[in-house]
Amino acid sequence: MATDISEPLPGTKWRFRSLLLPYLFLLPATFFLAVFMAYPMIDAILLSFKRWDGLNPAVWVGLRNYRLLMQDDVFWKAFKNTAFFTIATVLLQTTIPLLVANLINSGIRGGAIFRMIFFLPVIISLTITGMLWSMILEPNFGMLNEMLRNLGLKEWTQLWLADRQLVIPSIIVVSLWQSLGFYLVIFFAALQSVPEDLYEAASIDGANAIDRFLHVTIPMLRGTIIVVVVLNTINGIKVFDQVWVMTAGGPNHASETLGTYLYRTAFGAMGSSNPQLGYATAIAILILIMSFVFSVIQIRTGQMREVEM
Repeated sequence: MATDISEPLPGTKWRFRSLLLPYLFLLPATFFLAVFMAYPMIDAILLSFKRWDGLNPAVWVGLRNYRLLMQDDVFWKAFKNTAFFTIATVLLQTTIPLLVANLINSGIRGGAIFRMIFFLPVIISLTITGMLWSMILEPNFGMLNEMLRNLGLKEWTQLWLADRQLVIPSIIVVSLWQSLGFYLVIFFAALQSVPEDLYEAASIDGANAIDRFLHVTIPMLRGTIIVVVVLNTINGIKVFDQVWVMTAGGPNHASETLGTYLYRTAFGAMGSSNPQLGYATAIAILILIMSFVFSVIQIRTGQMREVEM
């Protein structure tokens, strides 16, 4: 008896349902992502091509906002400060937590207590951290300068947050203090997965502690290091909270970052200007592009090195 080709083969209907079912489960999440992420992102991109003060209707100006950015001296100051902050924090907040995690993992006494002490600043909000360190670095009655005076080192006292040369390094130190515990925990967890046999084999071959760190620990943690570098890069490019609370970009834009300049431009903060939401959105889009590009470059570079090894 001939088979009717117009009828589905046995099991075809079930296979179709099994293929469709996962997408039905993904549909609610896809809807929320589209409404609360994709649509605002597209709207922000379009807004960066407009002039809008938040009250009057937006006016399409094309690439005018981006052209003005290229001629904006304050923007370039903010860009240079952000680049310096990002490079410094990537280097410091990757190497120092790695070294401390390796030291704790080596079996020193009180390792758990040290982990807890280092992690405590992480649970403090960035705003509170900025306020706390603003009081510590206050030039007249701050704890740091007062301690230096009591130690007979009055000549070392500085206007930490009012000196154009010291303000960004001071904020970098605060950032390191606040984030050290977070990255330390990441590295410490990764170190637990490194086989002890590798260290024993390296010791038998005559490798000292430095050799074991360079030729065993770092290669085994390459993936974790890439993750930490990417996180530090993104956090550095979009830094805002601590800088705004501690200096609001001062003195005279010496600590201005892309994040603080975006906020100042968008909301006319500190009486600096009228709100320019289209111009500020152009800055935000540049921050997004830089974060994405540098993250992709770092991840691909790390993957290429892993393939070469």
